[in-house]
Amino acid sequence: MQIFPQADEGKFGSYTVIMNNQLVNKLKLNKLFKSEDSRFILLTALKISLVYFICALIVFYLVWLVLSVNNVFFEANSFFNFKGMESAFFDYVIDKIISQNASYAFIFFVLLFFAGIYLAKILLRPFSKIGEFCESAAENKNEIYNPDLFSDFKLLTRFSEFFFLYIRDSRVDKKFTKNTIPPVFTKVHGPVFDRVFFFHFSLFLSIIAICSSMFITFITVEAYNSIIELAVTSIDKNGKEIAYFLKNQEYLFESIQHITIGTLLVVYAILAFHLYGRVSGAVFGYFSTMRSFMKGNRKARIHLVGYPHIRPYSRAFNKYLDLVCREIDNDEGKKKKE
Repeated sequence: MQIFPQADEGKFGSYTVIMNNQLVNKLKLNKLFKSEDSRFILLTALKISLVYFICALIVFYLVWLVLSVNNVFFEANSFFNFKGMESAFFDYVIDKIISQNASYAFIFFVLLFFAGIYLAKILLRPFSKIGEFCESAAENKNEIYNPDLFSDFKLLTRFSEFFFLYIRDSRVDKKFTKNTIPPVFTKVHGPVFDRVFFFHFSLFLSIIAICSSMFITFITVEAYNSIIELAVTSIDKNGKEIAYFLKNQEYLFESIQHITIGTLLVVYAILAFHLYGRVSGAVFGYFSTMRSFMKGNRKARIHLVGYPHIRPYSRAFNKYLDLVCREIDNDEGKKKKE
């Protein structure tokens, strides 16, 4: 006799899988905000999107000032058709600007955020490729290092190919052999400005700046058209002074656009150098460690100060060197015993 009804194993199994997947997703989400490289990616995305957001607030404030001047001018000259139109004029234009453009502004902000994530991954990609290779090469001695030439640093890409080929040959021969480092690498004694990488990186950031400028320009044009539209339909006195006053505001809105676009371009240019500086020093750290190791310093490891977002990849690199040294030391010890 069955006291409890028999459970449907298929349904129960599916429910268990769903619960496990939800638990894994929560753990991944927690890890996302705790890992050093993820925090750098999120912070970079915020920097990219906040520049646009702050400039949009400045534009909105300047438009609000212009509307206030319009409101005072129309009210002082008694140009409104009925009482209460003074506040209605101001509220109508503001509400129209917000209601028609708020959703577009939010969507554009989200798109900028994801563009910032992609940009941060471009910056970290040279180091993540090395970290991924080190993890794979630890299990497979014949693993080949294939960097992404479009998004990699010239110095790091060229020397890492040379370095990992040397390490692979050493693992196959079971000993560290003497080697000659090309003169072009021996002359490097500090961080090198990579023009090609900076060009690719800044080109993408320039596209972001241009799109932001175009969107803010669109908002200011909409605001100006709303003022003209409501002034024509609500003011019964259409004298030359009104036409002159409204016409000259076109230049005022153009000035707002030029100031905003100039500010965006300057701030994004500063941000480009700032973000580049967040990784350029680490490139030399990798390079100098590899070069020192090849010169005979088998204890050389990457110790980056001020670059926490690159540590997950440098740890993988250091573990790979530890593994290679242990393998070769063990093989040399066996040969001596024999």
